[in-house]
Amino acid sequence: MLLVDTFKDKKFLKSFFSIAFPVMIQSLLAFIVSFVDTFMIGAVSNEAVSAVYAVNQAGYIFLIAGYGVLSGAAIFVQQFNGAKDHKRVRQCFRYKWMVMLGLLAIMTPLYYIFGKDLVWFYCKSDVNNQVIFELGKKYLNIIVISYIIECIATIYSNTLREMGETKIPLIANSISLGINVLFNALFIYVFAKKDPVKSVEGIAYATVIARMVELIILFVICKIKKYEFNKRIFTHFRIEKPLLKKLFVKSIPLFLNELFWSTGQVLMTLALSQRNGVLSALSIVSTMSNVFSVVFQGLAVGIGVMVGNTLGAGDLEKAQENNKKLYVVGMTISVIVGILMISFSPIIPLLFVEVDAEQKVLATKLIIIYGSLLWSFCICTCFYNTLRSGGLAVHTFLTDFISMWCITLPVAWILATLTNINIVWLYLAVQATDMAKACIGFIFVRQKKWVKNLTVMD
Repeated sequence: MLLVDTFKDKKFLKSFFSIAFPVMIQSLLAFIVSFVDTFMIGAVSNEAVSAVYAVNQAGYIFLIAGYGVLSGAAIFVQQFNGAKDHKRVRQCFRYKWMVMLGLLAIMTPLYYIFGKDLVWFYCKSDVNNQVIFELGKKYLNIIVISYIIECIATIYSNTLREMGETKIPLIANSISLGINVLFNALFIYVFAKKDPVKSVEGIAYATVIARMVELIILFVICKIKKYEFNKRIFTHFRIEKPLLKKLFVKSIPLFLNELFWSTGQVLMTLALSQRNGVLSALSIVSTMSNVFSVVFQGLAVGIGVMVGNTLGAGDLEKAQENNKKLYVVGMTISVIVGILMISFSPIIPLLFVEVDAEQKVLATKLIIIYGSLLWSFCICTCFYNTLRSGGLAVHTFLTDFISMWCITLPVAWILATLTNINIVWLYLAVQATDMAKACIGFIFVRQKKWVKNLTVMD
């Protein structure tokens, strides 16, 4: 029986947790800081919570686009690392720099020009929309700098994770998050003295400082350890044409996938925000879901390393065996975490002192729904990363695009704008559409077209 065999395989579990556990801890720390951020700003005003949430949703597209342009190279880093081909890992790293700088040149001005319009669209249905919008604009103008820094830091942290080096990003991120909390407290309670405008500006500055520290730590450690991928990045900027062609071919659908998916997520939350007085509740749920979705982060890296590296090493049977066992571990953990999430759902909203009582009750109900469906989100993550590890970029794009744009968004907007359905049932209907995504992913994974070694250049 697969379940029993998986948890009897001590060597497999040790390998998985040595890779995934630092990533899970890093995600947990990120949640704690996100929670503290929301908790601190929640002590300022309900409008400040809504403003920060609205801007962060707009910024979500920025960061996911950054992740998307690196996804194509990630496939090859994982497999070339498994094949011990350091030369081509280095070329993939150079490619990451090239496409990221290109993306930042495009996204940064777009964010400054159109970001405020997206913030207004989020808050326009709220009775205090003008207050939220003005606070949001103040926050937006500063926080975009942190997105630029974070995108560059991601080049280093993702490459390290793809090679199985998950502890270094954890160290850098932990220090960064600690600095974030410290400066949040200073800016909100000391310098701003809980003034809403100065407080939202303060937490934006705190984030910029923290992200810069993280980038510096990653850069310095990579230099000290003399990683092969980090040598002669710009002095010998050369990428073999066959590899460059493959990188572009795999990157384009993965970038479009992340861009369409992140845009879809924003449009989905926009649909929910068409109901009055829900932004603070959604902010609480978003913060809570971050901690309970740490399993997704660990699984994504675990599949990338234990499946992608094994495929690159040419051991296709082992890759398939690891893949099945990773599904079992992921599903088991997600069920346990989902139960914990439901258990804590009545308690967490009470910590947000300035948030309205009605929104606290709403947040509890939405958290229960999210926790009940956590297993379906987990299996979608497994299918996505399996397809990506085998280089099936088009399949991953189709899985996300069909489920998000043909199912989730129509359901969200039709129910939100053409019916009077209660927000709780609306949220349940929207989140449950991930089951359709799981079915699409299952069909593609079962075909086993992902079981292939990509390290052989034509």
